[in-house]
Amino acid sequence: MRNNYLFIGVGFAAFILFTLTSIPAGVVTNQLPDTIRVSGVSGSLWNGTARSINITDWQLHDVHWDLNPAALLAGRLAAHISADVAGGKINTDASISLFGVISVSSLDAAGPIVPLAAQMKIPVSGGRYKIELAALDIAEDWPTSLIGFVKVIDVPLNIMGGGGGETGNFAVTFDTETVPEDGRLSGTLSDDGGPVEVGGVIMLTPPGNYEVQAKVKARQNAPKDIAQALTLMGPVGSDGKRELSIAGTL
Repeated sequence: MRNNYLFIGVGFAAFILFTLTSIPAGVVTNQLPDTIRVSGVSGSLWNGTARSINITDWQLHDVHWDLNPAALLAGRLAAHISADVAGGKINTDASISLFGVISVSSLDAAGPIVPLAAQMKIPVSGGRYKIELAALDIAEDWPTSLIGFVKVIDVPLNIMGGGGGETGNFAVTFDTETVPEDGRLSGTLSDDGGPVEVGGVIMLTPPGNYEVQAKVKARQNAPKDIAQALTLMGPVGSDGKRELSIAGTL
């Protein structure tokens, strides 16, 4: 008798699962809040596409998702998602729980910096970005864990008042399994070649504040205009480097 109940339970769960994953995607997207606008939807909740998804000020194009049906039985909506965003591409495995906790187990994104920087009001005239995250958990609109890195490549250094066509490569690495209760999230800032040596930290605090504390130095082969531009940052310390301090809101 117990085996019969077990088979009935499994069969019922399979039926519910099949029903949910067979629902046309348009039925679900019509129930989304006004802050999320979706157009050009086709396919099902299980496997579908959307021509565009607008989330507040961000816009995704050519979005495709593959749902993981087994995760539904654990109370999570999980999927592999790919999309075009700000001239680049993003691929990620992500999920959201019944309590609204978003988890990313892997994320790869790359593209030109200018469209993304313009959206964030950062004055950058060129270059590319690359993001790789091994883990990211978000609860109540703020990360509770973050492991991965963000790189900017071939960034024109004329943003410092000089450069003459010179570019630099920089990275921020995060390795925080558990973010403290105050939400302070720190990453290591470094350069990856180029005429300017950079080392320091970037601190993120809720709701979207950032602070950069770093030391900067022109390398021996750096053009003179780069070295001269760095003199505007202040005096040289005993280690031959100048202090850089920037703060703002994303």
